Amino acid sequence: MSDHPSPPRDWSQAFAALPPEAPPPGGWHALSARLDARVHGVVRSRRRARWPLWAAGAMALSLAVALPWRMAIDPATPPAMAVTQPPATSPADPLEQLYFESAQLEALLAVARDDRVSSATAAVLAEAYEERLAAIDAALARPGLDRETQVALWQQRVEGLRSLTGFESNRRWLAAQGTRYDGALVLVD
Repeated sequence: MSDHPSPPRDWSQAFAALPPEAPPPGGWHALSARLDARVHGVVRSRRRARWPLWAAGAMALSLAVALPWRMAIDPATPPAMAVTQPPATSPADPLEQLYFESAQLEALLAVARDDRVSSATAAVLAEAYEERLAAIDAALARPGLDRETQVALWQQRVEGLRSLTGFESNRRWLAAQGTRYDGALVLVD
C-alpha cells in the first residue's frame, strides 16, 4: 500500500482536505491599534494637512476655465443679442433665418435632452416628435424642390424643433422637481 492519499473526488473534498489557515500573530492587535488611531485623529491630521493643497488646485482650475470664458464675452454686446441675432449676411432671406433658428434649436435640444431615465409616456411622445422631424427631413432631402416648398418645409421643421425642444425642456424641469411627464387618463362623457 502507498502512503499517498487518494485524490479527492470533488471540490468539496479538495477544500475540506486543506489545512486551516492561521491568522498572523498579533494581527487583531495591529488592526485594533490602526482603527483606534483613526478614531482619535492621528490619521485625520494627515488628511487635514492636504485639504489646502486640494482647494488651491481646484481654485486654479476654476480660474483657468472661467477667465478665458469671461474674456471671450464682448461686454459691449448684450448676451441675449449675441445668442439670438441671426447672421448679418442676409437678414431679409427667410430661408437663412430658418437655417439659423434650426441650428440653434438643435443645439438647445442636445443640451436639454436626457435619455438616461424616461417614462414610457415621455419616450413615446419624444419618438412621435422625432418621427415628425424625420419625415420633414426626408421631404427636404428630395432633389428639385422649389424655393416656396423649401421655405414651407423649413418652417415646419423649425416648428417641430420648437415643440420637441419645449417638450424636452419641460421634461428636464419636471425631473429636476422630482416628478415625471406622465399623461393622466381621463374619461369624458
